[in-house]
Amino acid sequence: MGSVSPIKMWTVLAVLLAMANGQVVTANRAINDQVDVFFGTENGGNVFPGPARPYGMIKMGVDVLDSKGASAYSGYSPDGKINGISMMHESGTGGAPEYGVVAQLPLVGDVDLSSEQTIERSSPDSGSVGHYLVNATNGVTAEFAAADRAGIYKYSFPSGCTPSVLVNGSHHLSAPTRPWWNQYFVNGSLSTSSDGKYTGSTTIKGGWGEQSPWVIYYCGDFDTAPGTITGFSGSQTLNLSTVSSSTENGSFGFLFTFPEGTTSVNSRVGISFISTDQACQNIKNDFSGYNIEDTVAETVKIWNQQVFGKVDIETDNSTLFEYVYTALYGAHLLPSNRTGENPYWSSSEPYYDDFFTIWDTFRCLNPLFNILSPSRGAEIVRSLIDTWRNAGYTPDGRSANQNGRTQGGSNSDIVMADAYAKNIQDGINWKDGFSAMKKNAEVTPEYVYDPKAPDASNKEGRGALPDWLKYGYVTRAYTRSVTRTMEYAYDDFALSVVAKGLGYTSDAAKYLKRSANWKNIWNPEATNSSVSYKGFVQPKNADGSFNGTDYDPLSCGNCYWADDEYEGKPVEYVWAVPHDIASLVDLMGGNETFSQRLDDMFGLHGQGFADIGNEPSFLTPYLYNYVNAQHKSVELIRYLVNTKYSPGASGLPGNSDAGAMQAWLLFGLFGFYPVAGTTTYLLSSPFVPKTTFNLENGNKVEIVANNLSETNFYVQSVQINGEDWNKNWFSHEDVFEHGGTITFELGSQPIVWETGDVPPSPGHTDS
Repeated sequence: MGSVSPIKMWTVLAVLLAMANGQVVTANRAINDQVDVFFGTENGGNVFPGPARPYGMIKMGVDVLDSKGASAYSGYSPDGKINGISMMHESGTGGAPEYGVVAQLPLVGDVDLSSEQTIERSSPDSGSVGHYLVNATNGVTAEFAAADRAGIYKYSFPSGCTPSVLVNGSHHLSAPTRPWWNQYFVNGSLSTSSDGKYTGSTTIKGGWGEQSPWVIYYCGDFDTAPGTITGFSGSQTLNLSTVSSSTENGSFGFLFTFPEGTTSVNSRVGISFISTDQACQNIKNDFSGYNIEDTVAETVKIWNQQVFGKVDIETDNSTLFEYVYTALYGAHLLPSNRTGENPYWSSSEPYYDDFFTIWDTFRCLNPLFNILSPSRGAEIVRSLIDTWRNAGYTPDGRSANQNGRTQGGSNSDIVMADAYAKNIQDGINWKDGFSAMKKNAEVTPEYVYDPKAPDASNKEGRGALPDWLKYGYVTRAYTRSVTRTMEYAYDDFALSVVAKGLGYTSDAAKYLKRSANWKNIWNPEATNSSVSYKGFVQPKNADGSFNGTDYDPLSCGNCYWADDEYEGKPVEYVWAVPHDIASLVDLMGGNETFSQRLDDMFGLHGQGFADIGNEPSFLTPYLYNYVNAQHKSVELIRYLVNTKYSPGASGLPGNSDAGAMQAWLLFGLFGFYPVAGTTTYLLSSPFVPKTTFNLENGNKVEIVANNLSETNFYVQSVQINGEDWNKNWFSHEDVFEHGGTITFELGSQPIVWETGDVPPSPGHTDS
């Protein structure tokens, strides 16, 4: 990292001081210009690079037909033709593309409406916080910016041409590499008036969550009246003020052509899940005119207030600075705040959608929200509970206002337990919250056929619950039996946390006992010839015998929906008991073997079985702390951050997964990591010389790394709130409830500095 002096201090305070001197744009750019919106957009990261506000419903972006035929999960690809600039996208997801609806496309010259229209770029796209720009080979420059429920386009056309804007009401993203999860246009209608104002609705079905048909309403206008308006439906051109289509994957819309010589056209588009009237009102709520610069400035201001201003860092390392604020940006794009835009039930509760997916975000992204913005964490929990009230279950994955898929357990249970453990109350009805969690734990969801794994429902709840309740583990009669067993145990621990806090003594004891059921699939004799130790989790039959057919603890086959494990091998899932690491140490034979097996996980010292690009292994590098070998956690996290992450478009080791990958990076840079569903944080070693968290309650938490350099990163001692600290962990209440300090003294040599208690295993029982 190099020398840490001289140190520069970048804070939102500097922004505010500069604003007082009239330097608004320059001051705002002190942080925002350092954010790389293209970080993680390539190499499978699938991050959305277009303009959006934190948790924004509007995510405006290019939709690209990838030149290699790949699926453009966020709409974006650096190579390929653009067939629309649309209003809604996901960020960092796997599965299959979602949304890409409500689009415009700027064109010049004659347009053949019987064929698909595209534009090509003349240079790479340009993007920054709140703003995006495309230069096309047809001479058009398209800029766009997003507000809360509406977006604005600014088109610059070459002189001497006939400019037009295409509005195709059937536009949506496709999934060429996973056609079984493709979206389909169902029907739609679009009306316009002579001044170019238009309103419409489009119905889409399918997609990754195999959603039933859902409707998006929209409203658009231009600051310049079109000279002619041409309607189309399929291959037919129509001289009508209303056009429609009910042909699956058909096309319909209008071509708005402006007078020859027009060189500038601005357009505003609002969307709504309620009605076209609401979509038009959203334009009025978000815009007073057509000035894109005003929208960009407001978006920058909101990012500074709601996200960037929560964290100040001191460093002279520009890459580190970019990492922190770019990761903060990518971690706050999802879920989408759609409060007031729920088409399925009326409620005064907050409403969030696009949990894509909780099985990725519960480990560290949701705990990050609970530090930086506990009021936002409370809103998310309230939304989850309200979804249970009205849709029957809390989601594990959700988009298009519908619960979509569940990979293993009901991991919203852990999101709620994390908030409860950290005393987040703001408006949360915790009795209802526990009822929602208890339904996950006790009521098998209605069967919904899934061709990828038809054995049980994968939509919501716990599809393999009958086995869990009968045997205390999930047999191979169900897909993902190992994943489900391990996650059901962790989820039940989460129930015990909330039940205990609410005074539900018998429920707390019941679910704590059930949280130990992961041991039921521990086979002490399971092994592989390439390792010197025994003991792994293994699928089990109903009669209690282990099922060895096609079993290898170092393999998970395709690691997909129909396998024993999802996105992780048995050698990885064996660590997936954050609530009960003490039992795992015992089962592995003690501290020495536990540490040896950790050495094999990531390749720094041994084999390299685990993949930090998938979430099941997120906590694993920190587990040396449980045997007071914190220096090895430090070494491993340094290795992973330095070798698996890098600046730029290919900088993430896997799918961003709605910001989970960025949250993991942030905790690595800050020097601690949460154990989700508990109050425990595990200490590592900061990359940042000084980090200040500006807490929502007005207090501050300062993390200081004294003597930090490229070679001085091993912890020599720690003080918390000015007191010597002999533990390699701390609790939420130690610093984050009322503010505090964590001071690291660092050196070049690893030592065992921790002499206090190892981190707690609150799920540890004698069963």
